[in-house]
Amino acid sequence: MLTFVPHKINEDYKKVEFYRVNKELLNCEEYRGLSPTAILLYSLLCDRLSLCYSNELNNNAFQNKNHYYDENKNMYVIFTRMNLEEKLHVGKTAINSAFEQLKKANLIQEKRQGRNKPNRIYVGKTKSEISENFVNWKSENRTSGNPIFGYPEVRKSDANNNNIFKSKNKDCKYLDYEERDYSNYDWLDLYANKK
Repeated sequence: MLTFVPHKINEDYKKVEFYRVNKELLNCEEYRGLSPTAILLYSLLCDRLSLCYSNELNNNAFQNKNHYYDENKNMYVIFTRMNLEEKLHVGKTAINSAFEQLKKANLIQEKRQGRNKPNRIYVGKTKSEISENFVNWKSENRTSGNPIFGYPEVRKSDANNNNIFKSKNKDCKYLDYEERDYSNYDWLDLYANKK
């Protein structure tokens, strides 16, 4: 088993590669039916799609190479279900369910190529990509920042406004901390080993 090794402040965190997850899949109401497996599957497919784009742009000089677009110039990716099962550490049922969820959300389409050939997977655009109305998903109550350059950004909405708690218990006197007087309280009573 691996031992736990924490990140150090003087290390470069960008050495590790990550898959990008489209925040719209997490925040948009149209995609609420997607499971975490389906969202991660979409991220893998988008990563493979970006690889196909870079291959097409960088290798235009080669005529005999594989192209990942069809006769209508639609880009597609090749990813076998078995390969996806291995990458996502899930079974066949979970992969099939994730594919169905993505098809229902109009994020992918599949086209059979024939016997013993993997399907072409067409990766669809999300709602904001279609309308080209990209939303800045920076949350107002985000508390992220770089520890090297100072404290994290904390906005006013980060405070815990528990209005439900206040409204339900506004008649309870024991909750009025401002009105309590602790000047005559013997604080030594709090210790278990008081002599």
